[in-house]
Amino acid sequence: MNRIPKLLSKTKLLRGYRCLKCIYLTIHHPELEAPITPELQALFDQGNEVGAKAREYYPGGILIDNKPWDFGGALAKTRGLIAEGAHTIYEAAFSYAGCYARADIIKLNPETNRWRIFEVKSTTKVKPEHYDDLGLQAWIMAKSGMQMEQINVVHLNPECRYPDLSNLFKEVDVTEEIRNRYLSVQPKVSEIFATLKQTEVPNIDIGPYCHEPTECGFVEHCWKEKNIPTPSIFNLPRIQDRKWELYQDGIITLDDVRLTDLNELQMRVIQCFKTGERHIHAEAIKNEISTWQYPFIFLDFETINPAIPRYKGCRPFEQVPFQFSTHILSQSLDSEIVHKEFLHVTDDDPRDTLIPALLDACGDHGSIIAYHAVFEKGRIQALADYSSEHREALLKLLDRFVDPLPLIRETVYDNAFAGSFSLKYVAPALLGDAHSYNGMLVANGGDAQRAFEEIISQKTSPGRKELLITALIEYCKKDTLVMVELVKWLFDQ
Repeated sequence: MNRIPKLLSKTKLLRGYRCLKCIYLTIHHPELEAPITPELQALFDQGNEVGAKAREYYPGGILIDNKPWDFGGALAKTRGLIAEGAHTIYEAAFSYAGCYARADIIKLNPETNRWRIFEVKSTTKVKPEHYDDLGLQAWIMAKSGMQMEQINVVHLNPECRYPDLSNLFKEVDVTEEIRNRYLSVQPKVSEIFATLKQTEVPNIDIGPYCHEPTECGFVEHCWKEKNIPTPSIFNLPRIQDRKWELYQDGIITLDDVRLTDLNELQMRVIQCFKTGERHIHAEAIKNEISTWQYPFIFLDFETINPAIPRYKGCRPFEQVPFQFSTHILSQSLDSEIVHKEFLHVTDDDPRDTLIPALLDACGDHGSIIAYHAVFEKGRIQALADYSSEHREALLKLLDRFVDPLPLIRETVYDNAFAGSFSLKYVAPALLGDAHSYNGMLVANGGDAQRAFEEIISQKTSPGRKELLITALIEYCKKDTLVMVELVKWLFDQ
């Protein structure tokens, strides 16, 4: 059992809000926590970028730039700045009764001599978890002697459009909501510290909080303790919150006779699990694919969706394609496969050069085949909205799309899908391990986004850029080539 730190950060305390077992393991058994993934680190980096940008909208402040672990230094610097009469402080630090928090932006109102708090969130709205975050922070600040008059969430404005970033942020006054929660904070904090003093790990069951609002780092440990099999009721497609009702009733395995009142897809999953056999509705497959027209153009986009928009007309988090791959079968499945691709590798807007290349690759007739085509169609609609010159030609592409995903969902199931119809599961299950993405430097959309950001960064070495360019081309190319083989498989049924 590790010693409880003299100060616990707000971030760690909020783990206790989520689950007392989580905060206990965080302090006493940190070795059980999964390492930070590249995806999670990218979210942290995004939050830091948005926080730094927000300071430009509240100018004249002084930054407490002590390292995150330098609690004492940050507290001392904050006290000094307040005593010296600073009116705006970034990352001010406060503590009370073993609790520690830093506020993104605080501004003094000279007329009232009270402070206004501005907590920056890299979201486009106030989320439920923000209230616990700000409630705990306000409690720590108030107990430390801070006189506050207003508490605000500052989030990204979905109405903002680049290049006009004057309205990038939107303030939401949550003072009343935080005031209403104030008395509930002390009991919760006391419960957290009492739990940390226990000699045994709290006996807390798994629950929705394991994955909400983000996945807990102890999920693998806790779920292994509960002996949750794979697959289980948690792998049933479209089961949503009902899985927790089933779990609480002791229904976990897919062969439990009490597992009833399921939809057709869920019943199919159960049947395949019990028999061990693959489900194929060959007639329905043939009926659908008979409507597809040659040439077959297999299309996949890779996109970037920066929190702070950087391309003309874009809003925060808008998906902008920077890469595509197409494989083309002109007249039959036996036709020679023609590959056309595009990858933008500079930091300017990729759309001006991508659009002509896309129109050339797709031609003016034939079925455009995309897995989960709603995503590709959405990007093409956005490209049409952006480019008046090519709008008509882009819109004509939309009616040509066909999508293997809903077809496979309705007609095929293999136990190796594990309840998912993602291409990353479906392809190796139906086509073999050679079609998996394991071992690739860029192996998913998140990897592709991070690779693109590195490529366009001036800090990236030429050798690293070349490596990432090759990896991106291989990944996007594999996505469309896998679709070619998947469609051939469908035609063989």
